[in-house]
Formats: sequence, C-alpha cells, structure tokens
Amino acid sequence: MKARHLGKLAAAAVAIGTMALPAQAAFIAIDDSDPTTITITAGDFEGGFSVNGTLLTTGLGSSGSITLPDGGYSISGSWIDLGRAAGKRVDILFAIDSNPTFSTSGVEFGVAAGGVGAELSGSFGGYIDPSLYFFTGLPTVSQDGHTELGSVDFLSVSFKSELIPAPGSLALSGLALLGLPLLRRRRAA
Repeated sequence: MKARHLGKLAAAAVAIGTMALPAQAAFIAIDDSDPTTITITAGDFEGGFSVNGTLLTTGLGSSGSITLPDGGYSISGSWIDLGRAAGKRVDILFAIDSNPTFSTSGVEFGVAAGGVGAELSGSFGGYIDPSLYFFTGLPTVSQDGHTELGSVDFLSVSFKSELIPAPGSLALSGLALLGLPLLRRRRAA
C-alpha cells in the first residue's frame, strides 16, 4: 500500500517538476537599422521557418539569419505552442509621425494552430522611400530607430526600425546649417 502511494507521490513530483521547467520559445528578430538592408534572424522553430519560401532554420536550438535589400518579404514558420496561439496576430507597424496611417516598415502575421503546433504566415519589410508606404487602419509606432516588441504564445518578436527623421526636424536641421556661415561671420567681425 505504501509503495503505491509513494509511486503516485513520485509521479506527481515529476509532473510538477516538468511544469516548472522554463519553456523553450521560438523567436524572430528583425533589424532594419541599416538604411539599405534588413536582417531577419529566427530560431527554435521545430517545424521550420522560411523567408520567401526558402528554409532559413529548423529545429529546437537552431537559428538562422539572412540580410536582404530593404523591401517586402513573406515569412512562414511552425513551432510548438501547446494549442494556445490559434487565431492570434502580431502587427508591429512603423510610420512617420506626420502620417501615422501609412506604414513605412514592420512585420505582420497571423497564426493558425491545431493540437500542439502553430503556423504563422505573413510578411515583413524595411523602409525604402515614401512612395512605397501602404495605408493601414492598425495602430503604428514612430519610425525613429527604436525596437518594438510583440509576441504570441511561445513566440517572441522584436523589430528595430530605421531612424527616419520627421520632415520638420529635417527642415530645422537645414535652417541650422544655413545659419552657421552667418554665425561665423559675426564672430569674425
């Protein structure tokens, strides 16, 4: 009788210990801080992660990275989410403050899940020029060189934006530069 209770107690301890282990999570890190390129790094996608249909990485403990010219690219991937991420989205969209309804860069994807695995499908893109903005009804954040974070169950996402000065600050910088010769002349006189 005692052996049976000890066996149940041992099984319960193992179950509790397993639940206390930190979960491995997939990740996507996008860096658009360079004015001409965008780098995407992904890892811990048990079922694989692809950019424009080309496998970048697959497997737990594995990651891959690729640097591409600024532009738009498709992404897809699958990871273990324990059935929790179904129907969720990540939308990290950047815009210039003067026009927050037009996205300049970002990452967006939706998640489908069944059982213990999830699959994402979406896109990411780096800032090119104002002629390639696209309208969005979703919230945007300032395209000012900072890193924005997002996540769904067992998947973290980060996106470092390119620094695009606001048009007003460019004009002020230009005026300040024009004033430098005048300031030098006054000091010389």
